[in-house]
Amino acid sequence: MITLLTMKNKMRKIYDFRRATVSMLCILLFLLCGVTATAQNREIGGTVLDETGQPAIGATVVVKGTNSMTITGLDGQFKLSVPKDAGQLEISYVGYETAKITLGRGKNVYNVKLKVADLALDEVVVIGYGTAKKGNVTGSIATLKGEKVADRQNENVLSSLQGQLAGVEITTNSGAPGGELEVHIRGAASINASDQPLYVVDGIPVDDLSDLNADDIESIDVLKDASSSAIYGSRGANGVILIKTKEAPKTGKVNVQFSASFGIQQMEKKLDVLTPEEWIAWRSEINNQNYVKAYGSKGAMATDDYEIRLAYTGGSVNTSYVNDPRWIQPGYGDLMAIDWQDEVFRLAPKQNYTLSVSNSTDQSNYRVSLGYVDQKGIAVNTSYKRLNLRANMQTTIFNRITLGVNLAPSMSWNNGGTADAVAVLSMVPFAESEAGLYTGAEPYSRYSWAGTRVSPVATLERKSSMTEDARVNTSAFIRAELFDGLRAEVTGSYNFRSTQARSFLPSSISNRWNTGEGYYATANRTDGRNHSYLFQTLLNYDNSFGKHTVGAMAGFSMEAKTSYSSRLAATHFPDNLVESFDMTDVDLTTAYATIGYPGRMASFFGRLQYEYDNRYLMTASIRRDGSSKFGKNKRWGIFPAVSLAYRISNERFWPEDFVINSMKLRGSWGANGNNSLSDGAALGLMSSANYSLGGSLLNGYAMSSLDVEDLTWEKVYSWNVGADFSLFNSRLSVSLDYYRKKTSDLLYKVTMPGIIGFSNMWDNVGEVQNKGFELELQSQNLTGTLRWSTSFNMAYNKNEVTDLGNNDKIFSDSNTQVLMVGQPMRSFYMYDAVGVYQYSEDLRKYPVRKGTALGDVRYRDVNDDGVINDDDRTLVGKPNPDFTFGMTNKLSWKAFDLSVLCTAQFGGMLYSMSPGRYMDNPGMAISQNVFSWWKNMWRSEEEPGDGKTPALSSTTGELRDTRWLYSSDYFRIKNITLGYKLPLNRKIIRNARVYFTVENVWMWDKYDGGYSPENKGNNAYPQARTYTVGANFSF
Repeated sequence: MITLLTMKNKMRKIYDFRRATVSMLCILLFLLCGVTATAQNREIGGTVLDETGQPAIGATVVVKGTNSMTITGLDGQFKLSVPKDAGQLEISYVGYETAKITLGRGKNVYNVKLKVADLALDEVVVIGYGTAKKGNVTGSIATLKGEKVADRQNENVLSSLQGQLAGVEITTNSGAPGGELEVHIRGAASINASDQPLYVVDGIPVDDLSDLNADDIESIDVLKDASSSAIYGSRGANGVILIKTKEAPKTGKVNVQFSASFGIQQMEKKLDVLTPEEWIAWRSEINNQNYVKAYGSKGAMATDDYEIRLAYTGGSVNTSYVNDPRWIQPGYGDLMAIDWQDEVFRLAPKQNYTLSVSNSTDQSNYRVSLGYVDQKGIAVNTSYKRLNLRANMQTTIFNRITLGVNLAPSMSWNNGGTADAVAVLSMVPFAESEAGLYTGAEPYSRYSWAGTRVSPVATLERKSSMTEDARVNTSAFIRAELFDGLRAEVTGSYNFRSTQARSFLPSSISNRWNTGEGYYATANRTDGRNHSYLFQTLLNYDNSFGKHTVGAMAGFSMEAKTSYSSRLAATHFPDNLVESFDMTDVDLTTAYATIGYPGRMASFFGRLQYEYDNRYLMTASIRRDGSSKFGKNKRWGIFPAVSLAYRISNERFWPEDFVINSMKLRGSWGANGNNSLSDGAALGLMSSANYSLGGSLLNGYAMSSLDVEDLTWEKVYSWNVGADFSLFNSRLSVSLDYYRKKTSDLLYKVTMPGIIGFSNMWDNVGEVQNKGFELELQSQNLTGTLRWSTSFNMAYNKNEVTDLGNNDKIFSDSNTQVLMVGQPMRSFYMYDAVGVYQYSEDLRKYPVRKGTALGDVRYRDVNDDGVINDDDRTLVGKPNPDFTFGMTNKLSWKAFDLSVLCTAQFGGMLYSMSPGRYMDNPGMAISQNVFSWWKNMWRSEEEPGDGKTPALSSTTGELRDTRWLYSSDYFRIKNITLGYKLPLNRKIIRNARVYFTVENVWMWDKYDGGYSPENKGNNAYPQARTYTVGANFSF
């Protein structure tokens, strides 16, 4: 049930969201009125062929200076109505130079043969506050076109970057619908501050890309080196990802595009845990040992049946000593044998739709799209839905002034029921058949030999956990051509985000207990609102004279952010149907509201570009940022960068028929900053506290953090050298980069002595270095009727901590990882397990810990002192891989196309407690299921096991060791897509393509700690293999 107050809040939130959206749509419709199309035409036609004489299918034919456009058919032919005074045709085709054909009077048939283009030079990329041809870029930038993102049909567009760009590592922490991803560009470089890149959509910084529709993306450009990203100053330290959304194609007609896809998701792989029969044998063995140990002196034997054991236990069914008599009955009696992986994980559908309408004339253009995503999770009762609108519009007045409006509201609903992989894997494979307290999903009730464990199906189906996320991103600009070569632009944006997270745990599946009251329900509600504002001005100048080309840009921006949040938590609801917090008989356990410290930033920036004789290129930039996040003495920072390039292939001495057609050498240096910490982190803050006065407990405030006047940004200095070249008549393009990146003044929460009154405070401590190289290849292997192209990328990164100030080591993550000078960040630091004490002579032969017994884990004596203690913890691996790879092969034949994407990584490690959780705690271990290899555990000197798996319980207690440390190496066939362009009557449907795609096709790995080495969390929701069919139509 939902209370009136809850409904009122929900309706107000929806109303606010709709009001903002409708207001922006009214502005948009007003501007659309200026879009018209005109033409007085004649008919022309012809055939477009590639270099081998085969039809160029889908080539774009445009009349220069007009909106007349068409696309070639399966036979390469085209027909087009053009203005009578049209002067030139431009024919473009992917991988080929744009052909320019002069239209003659009286001539109506034009047959054209295209030439292969030098893709490395002609490709246009987005740079900070502008665009440039890749051939003129002096920094390190990686580019991905929108069609390579859309075909994958991933709900989060970042997933589509996996394996596609060198030096860009995408990590999936959870396979849950709407699950978050981590992105690292050229390695991790921060301890406590965020090491995620800056995201910029159409020139406006945003928090993340989870609300972005893949069908709206024109291109993705990644600024990797400091010379490229320094223009973003204090936020460019971790790289910058620039998204350009689609605009209307110049057709002079209304273009309607519709795409739809439907997919089925399945669990990628099941993990091997004990079957019901194996678990009974395993548990009976443990119970027999416990029983004989407890009552053997009184005559008890392992062969005693249920009744005899009850006599020894005084009639008490102690599940540690007594075996369930149904275990030996046919079909396990009335017990239900359950494969919990099959019960929790299911086949799950997903669907994705996008409808867009666009038009463009000489004066105006618009594109409006509506997208809808509905994804069910492979775990029961998990799902993600998203509805988003995007409208981009521009209109030109007086031939020199352009006005533009961008509007992007979205709403998402994430039902994130807890799908804990460990809870599923470790659940005893039996349940009672009758309904009971822990029923959850009938007919599974609590099973005594499983302790107090709640059915994971019941948890998923009965626990409510919903997050609503509403966003409205808006921007508007005015651009004026002041005179030839000089233009000014003013941009303003407002972004709003409102989140509401609600959870309710009913008493029927709760483990929370009060004596005399029984189990009780709990609920939580968290609300948050964020507002961000941007005002930005740019002045651009471009000019060419003689052999010189000059470009200059100067800008100023101001940003402001405010945030609000509140949280309520309550217990003891009267029943499991009411979740209201305003009831008098509910215990309100938590209630607070916060107004976040307002964040402010002011920036001045500029860039100068110079080119001489199409051979020598130079780019220099500088930015000065002032941020309210840092101490009053360190709020301003300066971030310069410079890069040089030499297009050596344009020298006169370069042979025209040389195998290398073009070559450009690059070098750059730059500085960035990282301000990714909370607003007000450097301020002395107060928080609520209780104190005693006169025997009474009173509410008050106390200092919660110290004022850190000299706290400043992390500083990143980067060097990069590279080369771009093409070979064999531009059939092969190669890009090479070598970089060194040093991060100093690391932001770190230093632990404070308890007498100070604070547990920690921010400080600038230490230095980290990343260095490595990257390789990107693009090749046209076959041309003609059968086309075959390959894209390959490889990256190597070495990460090293070079300074920690006064610290020798800094431990993190339950003391399993460490920061240590000379070692990679967050290196694994623990006991090195080398086997098991299998025989009595092993206890004399090898060093032991105090209390060590047969069957215990044997550890390496690192310092050779004959004793195993804390001094024997050592470095045993690192989390980040040395090498990452990606390769895409694309084949096309007539109307068919096929692409295969493979990804790989090597050299990293992953720590997961999933296989061994509770294994070193005998009280917990006997009430759960285990991985199948526990059948090979040590039992006795006569049954010593496999020498790797210890006895069930260690007499020396749990240690974090290399038993749970795994290689994260893998090779994966990530995606296979097969498409077909339908032959059509182009008077109605201009273009149509159907396709079938499979995501997460196959993986080779050596990881036994969970579902996938791509999932870094111990209890991670597994990834799904997805089969999708879809279609794209253009009208």
